Amino acid sequence: MNNKYPNLFSSLKVGTHTYKNRIIAAPIYCGTFGTLPFLSDVFYQAFEGRSAGGCAQVTVGETPVDFEYANREPFPPIDYTDFKSASFKSLEKAANIIKGNGAFALIELSHCGESKLIIPGLKNPIGPMEYTREDGAEIKAMDEALMQSVIDNFITCAKYMKKAGFDGVMIHAGHGWLLHQFLSARTNKRKDAFGGSLENRAKFPIQVIKGVRDAMGEDFIIEIRVSGDECIENGMGIEETAEFCKMIQKYADIVHVSIGVYRDPILSGEFSSIFHPHGLNAEMSEYIKKAVSIPVTVVGGINSPELAEKLIAEGKCDIVALARQLTADPYFAKKAESGNEKDIAPCIRCYKCFPGPLEGVIDDLNTLFGCTVNPEAFYFDQKVLSSKPKGSRNVLVIGGGIAGLEAAIVAADRGHKVTLVEKSDSLGGLLKFADTDSYKGDLGEFKDIMIRRVKQRKNIHLITGKELIPADISLFKADAVIVAVGSTPVIPKIPGIESAIKALDVYDDISKIGKKVIMIGGGLVGCEVGLHLAKNGRDVTIIEMLDQVAGDSYKMHRLGLINEMDKILKYKTGLRCTSIKSNGITVADKNNKEEFLSADTIIYAVGMRANKNEAEKLRSAVKDTEVYDIGDCVTPAKVYDAVRQGFIAAMSIL
Repeated sequence: MNNKYPNLFSSLKVGTHTYKNRIIAAPIYCGTFGTLPFLSDVFYQAFEGRSAGGCAQVTVGETPVDFEYANREPFPPIDYTDFKSASFKSLEKAANIIKGNGAFALIELSHCGESKLIIPGLKNPIGPMEYTREDGAEIKAMDEALMQSVIDNFITCAKYMKKAGFDGVMIHAGHGWLLHQFLSARTNKRKDAFGGSLENRAKFPIQVIKGVRDAMGEDFIIEIRVSGDECIENGMGIEETAEFCKMIQKYADIVHVSIGVYRDPILSGEFSSIFHPHGLNAEMSEYIKKAVSIPVTVVGGINSPELAEKLIAEGKCDIVALARQLTADPYFAKKAESGNEKDIAPCIRCYKCFPGPLEGVIDDLNTLFGCTVNPEAFYFDQKVLSSKPKGSRNVLVIGGGIAGLEAAIVAADRGHKVTLVEKSDSLGGLLKFADTDSYKGDLGEFKDIMIRRVKQRKNIHLITGKELIPADISLFKADAVIVAVGSTPVIPKIPGIESAIKALDVYDDISKIGKKVIMIGGGLVGCEVGLHLAKNGRDVTIIEMLDQVAGDSYKMHRLGLINEMDKILKYKTGLRCTSIKSNGITVADKNNKEEFLSADTIIYAVGMRANKNEAEKLRSAVKDTEVYDIGDCVTPAKVYDAVRQGFIAAMSIL
């Protein structure tokens, strides 16, 4: 029994099986990924980490039950009757990896129904209703023969997965997929026996679930994923979802409670953002838990063992499911159980790992996917990951921002002797702002974890409050030098700019900021600082030269950001600031028409400038030694880029 998290690390009876703890890895990475050479290593690495990391159950992600109607993307088809194919061997390998590390192996079976993309050469989508979708796709209404075919496909697929070694399946009945389309009155307006009342709308989903149970027997784990609430107009709510769960509990071992719909994943809450509370679905799982007698799992924004323990202790759920959090730190469970929870890297819900519904061609996986806090996630060069240093080297890291911290930690963990020099009295660089920002608590915690990691490592010699000059470098007798001297804010050449405030200086003392604020610059920094000020009672207007604000944001984050901005501040696009006064600014539109906007405080966020001159002077002082420039001193970018560059630099020192 774990004394700190007694509920989280207690065992649980699930069907005929016993789970060692209450933490499971929610479905992620499609089951088809393992057959693709450019994705397979990342695929197996993910399940190795999650299972070795201590989860009781690990679930492989969305896998279509057929490749005629169920698949939403043009992945290579799997023949679920061929047990000698590469696809079978791939899934068998995944199951063996998971079970080999002591976790139960499940896989999510899905059918996207009417949400299927138009794929050349394949049939149009099917669903409860016949209609023409906005993109021109002709949706075919399912008759009973087609329903039976889908039931048979779920059964055939489940048998295939059991043969491959999986202990069970998750049947996806949420997020606007086919079974959910039948359940929801929003998408099911049929007039026959499969439409109308909830009992009728639930008939087909129940037939699927019962069919799988009857075919697979009692020892096969069946988990049903539902959306507690669709969270969109006229969507299915928690009352009907709970009633459906009561109907299917005799066929299921676990009810898995999520929220929302995939085609509107941010605003419906399916993939929670920094603007959602942590554990956002817990009230819904509690509602369902009171309605059923089988274990209930909840997923959604859970990124600490403290919250996970609290949810179980309060009766909100029996099990917590982690998805993006296990990309951030697959060893969440083991760290919590061993008392090392302060080293768990939190998911900061930035969406780097989830660019959104894949509605197009993936050009560059190395830039499309990633994890801000875990540079090994989605790292495609296995040679780098498997490389071993030939010996211990003396490594000098100049700069204690996030890039320098990551480089120092990784170099130290690879056996090198590291000296980290930071010119200020504290570490963290630009991320210090996250200590006070209204929405960036998780980012601030990540920064603090990185600082703790540096201070805990005995082979890192930390020097703060010292600005290293080129002449000093030779004193360290370094075998490799990593330059991470960051960036500084761009000061625009606008008359009166000296009376304005740099955006990040807002965090030093918000009490000095007036009631009425104008932010010059509507990029990501300007928008997020403006939102922080609005959250703290300021009347904020953002001015942006381009046609949209936050254009440099990740797509999914931008959706949540703009939605939040629309609630509490104003922004104007297509305007440039021409002059600044103590009581406001003059702006001009594309036709040079000017107007004056009054304000108490003027703030600017027009970008960052790499400290390239400083970096070059330091680099030029390095003689006959490896040198790496990383982070913002190369090109100002996002935290992800700084962490990844620090990781690569340290891994390159052999």
